[in-house]
This record gives sequence, structure tokens and C-alpha cells, in this order.
Amino acid sequence: MSSPASTLRRFFSRHPLLRDAILWAIPALIFGAILRLLLLSYSPYAFWGSDSRSYFGFTNGVLNDFYFSLNEKRRYLYPIFLLPVSLLPGSALRAIAWIQPLLGLLTIVPFAYIVRRIFVGWKILIIPLTALYAGLPVFIWYEHELIADTILFSGMVWMLGGWMAWVGQARIERARALWWWFFTPLAIIALTKPSVKFFWPGILFALLVAKAWRVLNWKQWSALAAVFLIGFSMGDDDQGSWLLYNTAFPYTQLDTPRHAEYKAEISDWVLAKRARIDSYADEDYEVQKYLRGPGKDKSRPLWAALGKDKNRMARVSRDLAMESILARPDMFLKIGLHRLLGSCNPADLDYDRFEADYFAARLRVDLAGKRTPEEMLRIAFGIPSKAPFPSKEQFWSWTCPHPDSAVSRWMVSYVKTYQQLGELVKRPTGERRSFDQYRLTWLGWALLLGAIAACFPPFLRTVGVWVIGMTAAMLATYLVGIQHVRYFAPMWPIVLLALAIVIDWPIRIAQGFRRKV
Repeated sequence: MSSPASTLRRFFSRHPLLRDAILWAIPALIFGAILRLLLLSYSPYAFWGSDSRSYFGFTNGVLNDFYFSLNEKRRYLYPIFLLPVSLLPGSALRAIAWIQPLLGLLTIVPFAYIVRRIFVGWKILIIPLTALYAGLPVFIWYEHELIADTILFSGMVWMLGGWMAWVGQARIERARALWWWFFTPLAIIALTKPSVKFFWPGILFALLVAKAWRVLNWKQWSALAAVFLIGFSMGDDDQGSWLLYNTAFPYTQLDTPRHAEYKAEISDWVLAKRARIDSYADEDYEVQKYLRGPGKDKSRPLWAALGKDKNRMARVSRDLAMESILARPDMFLKIGLHRLLGSCNPADLDYDRFEADYFAARLRVDLAGKRTPEEMLRIAFGIPSKAPFPSKEQFWSWTCPHPDSAVSRWMVSYVKTYQQLGELVKRPTGERRSFDQYRLTWLGWALLLGAIAACFPPFLRTVGVWVIGMTAAMLATYLVGIQHVRYFAPMWPIVLLALAIVIDWPIRIAQGFRRKV
């Protein structure tokens, strides 16, 4: 009977790329673990953000009322995942603060595998690339928050790793087996975040370039179709209508008869936004907030009444949006690109999130406004139902145990340094940031060069298809979503790989020259 060590050696001898990936990922694993442990040392509870309540609603309903219901915006996997986590000893927020960073750390291995798999100069690239990936502040933070996006970020890297393994396999039977390493994380993210529907054109494009029909059988195609259909059942279609109109709002066609009575009430606002169109992406939140729920606005009574009829609100928003888009498609695309470039710098994640009292201060506001039901907070913090509800001071001491933490100050300095060195787009300062004044930094130009190079052999089937597909997905995302760093975060693995192509390409040329000589 063979020993575990000999079994492991035989396994790695059959999979040398995986062996190299694991060994060379060790420095990044250590670095990433240290950063996450430092954050945990002064912030032991996962952050309860503005979206956490909606994700936690399923768990709250089951444990308090034995009521099983998934919000259409929050289907499926993450709310379900939170239920067993909440049943663990202690509190849900403490458990999440450990589980999600661990899941994030594990993705360093598939990222290292990607580097080992596709780059000739992998020995030069793998340690710095995996270290940059492990130290990304945006990943570290969202792993520390009760939010589904961290599953998207982690699943994206596993999906890319599975793709690299599958697309590089010549034997059909082996390729069919490796396909599931791509499909499984794809299914997880598709059933976790409704926004993944924007990824599907890119996924289908990648399958087309890879000539997937030569390899996949009916089982693979059926599984893919099932996830595609279920994924499109997620999300709120009504919300999508007014989000689309939020982008098209400045070019509402005020002189046409369609829904003229509604246009008349907002004409002054439309003209004001149109006059500041170059900075609209920075200022559109107030429009989005209004379209989300006009409330009892007496100055716009028709819109106030419209807000009470969800279906009609969606229909009017969709009609006005499409009319505006058809009239000015150039401005519609420009606003989306403005949001995209306004969200792509590491510094777009506020560094103050890593301050010792960040969670405590925001939780105090939540408690004062009674935004979260008491019974939900009891589950999140592990407070027994019969125990007195803690005071604001007690919550503060739990979430900010070391208010003068030197570790926190170091983390803030680290995040600032990473963000400054990783700037891709130079933007004007001041209240009004005109899109026409945006400029690429030297790193941004290097990224553009690498992204273009990725679209040609030998990188097209590996990195190139995802550069094209994910860039399109990001633009689509920002055409309906506000400017936000979290929406861009799935692109960071692609960004790092595209930057690495700029270094790897000369190495390939040099090696080819040496062979000829």
C-alpha cells in the first residue's frame, strides 16, 4: 500500500503545471494571509454594509419565522450559503470574516496556475503577479464584507483557471473532464449574481473562438443551457428599466409626444443634467435615487403617483430610456465609458474602510436609524433571543476593539501605497471632473498595449477572449449601473494578465530568436 506522500508525488508528476503553481504561489499565499489576519486583528466582525440586510433576509426569515423566501434580486446561492454559516457556533459575522478570506486566499492557486500555463516567462512573472493579486485592497475588503460579490470575484478566477486547463487540452476525453473545472465556478457565479448575465456574450464568444462544438457533448451543452436559463431568471427586470433610464436621463427627448406629461415635470432637471453632461457619471446618483422611488414629491405629482405603480414605472422608464438612446447612442455609450473609467483605479475604493472604527461608526448610524431589524442583528452578532439587546456602546466595543490600532494605521498606509502605484487613469481634481480631461497613466497605456496584444495569437484563446468578453461585460454593466469600484473588481485578474503580456511578449521573441540562431 502506497503512502500518502508517494501518492502525492505521483499525482504531481502527472500534473507538473499544477505542482509548479502551488509551489510558486506559496509566497503570495503567505503575503495574502498576513494582510487578511492584520485586518481581522482589529476588525474581527465582517462588515455589515448597505446590501447586507437584503442578503441576510433569507436566513432571518428561516430562523425567526421558518419562512423560506428568496428575494428576486438576491437569488440564489449566497443567501442560502449564509444560513448554514449562521448556524455555526459564535456569530455569523465572525464566521464570515474567516470563511470568505479563506476562499479568497485559495484563488491564488488557480491564478498562479494561469500564469504558469500561459506565459513563457512564468518564472519571472509568477511571484510578483500572484503577490499583486493577493494584495489587492478591493478583494481584501469585500472578502471582509457580508456581500455576494466576493463569491463572484473568487469564482471568476477559478473559472479562468478551469478555462486555461480545458482550452489547452488536446485529448477529447481529457478535455471533457477538465470542462467541469470551468463550468462549475461559472455556474456558481451565475447563480449568485444577476449581473453575470452581462458575461454571457463574452462566454459564448470564448466558446466560439475555442471551437467548443468539437469537444463538448450533449451533457456539457445541456448543463450550460440550464445555468444560462436559470441565471436569466434572477434579478429585478423592473429595476433594470429605471437603471437604464438613469443613464439615458440627460437626453430625454423633451419635444416628442411620448409620455409628454411625465417629461414636462422633469424637463428642468433634464436640462440641468444635460448642461453638465461631461460630469454626469459623477453626479447621477441623485437621479438614480429618485427613479428608485419618487416618493411623495409634490413638485412632480405624476412621478410620485407613478412610483406607486411598479409595472407602469418600469414601462415609462423603459420607453423614455429607449427613445433617448436611439436619439443619442453616442452620449449613452460615453456615459457608460465615463463610469467605467471612473471606477477602474484601485483608489476608487476608499482607504478609510481599513480604519479601525470604520465598521463601528457606520453600525452606529444603522442602529440610530433602526435600519436593520433587531432580530436580524441578533443572528448576525450571535446574540441569544432572550438576552438583552446590546447598547450602542457594546456594539462599538465589539466592532472596534482597538480604536488606536497601529496595525490599522499600517493597513491604511499599505492600501494608499497600492492605490497610488496602481493608478490606470489620471483624472482631474475638484468638484466637476469632466470626462474629456481623463488621461491614461503610463500603466494605463501598458494595459491597453497588453490588452491589444492579447487579442492575437498565442494569447487569443487564453487571455484574449476574456479581455474582449469582460471588457464588453464591464461596459454593459456601467451602462445600467452607477459608477462603483465594486463592479469593476472582476476585471482585475484580467488586468494583471494583460499587463504581464507586455513583459512576456519580448521574452517570447527573444527565445524564438535564440532558437533560430
